[in-house]
Amino acid sequence: MAAGVTERETAVAGRRRAEKTRVEARPKRWGQALLLVGGVLAAAAAWLFLVRASITFGQVARDGRGAAWAVCAAGTIGAAVCLLLVFVLLTRVWTLLGLRSDYQPRRSSGGRRSK
Repeated sequence: MAAGVTERETAVAGRRRAEKTRVEARPKRWGQALLLVGGVLAAAAAWLFLVRASITFGQVARDGRGAAWAVCAAGTIGAAVCLLLVFVLLTRVWTLLGLRSDYQPRRSSGGRRSK
């Protein structure tokens, strides 16, 4: 007699679970990480230069030179972009070295909740 839907031969029959797989450690990419760290340092140096230049041109602009305002504004925008680049590159280094997981929680459908 064959086992039906309600009759199970073993305790695990009918389970639909996947086989557990080994979680292997990610290979560390030190060369790529060092390049990214070099990019972080270069972007941070550019940010520092642009901040100091913007401060200097802001002082010159207050003395009455109108063109210095444009250079000050361009330096300020450039410094903001460089700081953003620093944060993006740091996040990439963090992820590359495995210090940040790629886990993202599932979003709810926004529909009715079952009780």
